[in-house]
Amino acid sequence: MNDPVTLSSDLPNLQVLNLANNKLQGNIFQPTLVYIRELYLRNNSLTCMDGIGKHKSLQRLDLDSNQISSIPLEIMKLSSTLKQITMNNNLLNHIPYQMTNMGSLESFSVGRNNFTSGEREYLIKLFSSSPVKLYFSN
Repeated sequence: MNDPVTLSSDLPNLQVLNLANNKLQGNIFQPTLVYIRELYLRNNSLTCMDGIGKHKSLQRLDLDSNQISSIPLEIMKLSSTLKQITMNNNLLNHIPYQMTNMGSLESFSVGRNNFTSGEREYLIKLFSSSPVKLYFSN
């Protein structure tokens, strides 16, 4: 009988991981995948992003169609690497204003979430003076 694969120790140089369209629940960001550049987690049942800041090489993060309600400030630890985030169809009702200062972030998609019209207008204004392109639809 073979032991299950542990991504962080058995595949330490993994750079692209696609776990989309599964039934993953809870938090997937433990343990840390040091060299991961692209992480595709769309269409699961993930509820949080705790630990995301430890993935220092991450450039693309796809979290569409999950159940995530908040973005932790630790995402700012990825300011120099993260280029694209897609979080359409989640439960977000707020985005940390600090994300406008993420130096490498180019694109941030947050369509079909729980933003009030006031929060949406605030975010459009906030991100309009930022190099980050904020998208409210696909």
